[in-house]
Amino acid sequence: MKKLIYFVIAIMLLSAIPAVTYAQSNDPFEQETLKANNYNNSKREKKISRKKGAQTETPKQQQQQVAPAPTPAPVQTQQEAPKPNKKEMEISNPCDEEWLDFEYVSLVGSKSTQTIKLTCKFTNRDTNTKVRVGGDFLAYDSDGGEHTTDNYKIVQEFYAMMDVPIKFSLNVPGKMNPTKTKVMPVISFNVGDCRIELRNVPINWK
Repeated sequence: MKKLIYFVIAIMLLSAIPAVTYAQSNDPFEQETLKANNYNNSKREKKISRKKGAQTETPKQQQQQVAPAPTPAPVQTQQEAPKPNKKEMEISNPCDEEWLDFEYVSLVGSKSTQTIKLTCKFTNRDTNTKVRVGGDFLAYDSDGGEHTTDNYKIVQEFYAMMDVPIKFSLNVPGKMNPTKTKVMPVISFNVGDCRIELRNVPINWK
């Protein structure tokens, strides 16, 4: 047993002798050899380190960046052209600021007789006086037909008291086809000395 212990101790001492000897040796050749060994070991360790670094970085460098998929262009839906709006009815009263207030009430057509009747109101804002309504009556239907009368056949006369509304009705001369005529583009007549004009008047056929 003692021999075994001495043997192990001898081996340990022998393994330590070269390092000590090289470290403490004054021989220039041995010192150069030691430096060369240390340099080679250091160079080999750096080479191994670079290889490890290259192995860890290469996959990242080789990864190709995937370009994002192009955004699809928005689908342009074909927009329907806006439908033209029906023309609104208009009333022209040149005497509104002088003495006459005018109001449209209705335009009713009879399918059986193919005639229409216009109903309106006016209010005298001046002194009490007689007012003639319906003179120089003229109208055009949507088919271009003219509707007028001679000799003031539809003229009506009213004693118009101040600030009192008066309702009146005028039968439009001539006949019209209910299926073709839905609107009267123009109706024009006199109320006193004022020329009233209605445009785009819808007909309520009954």
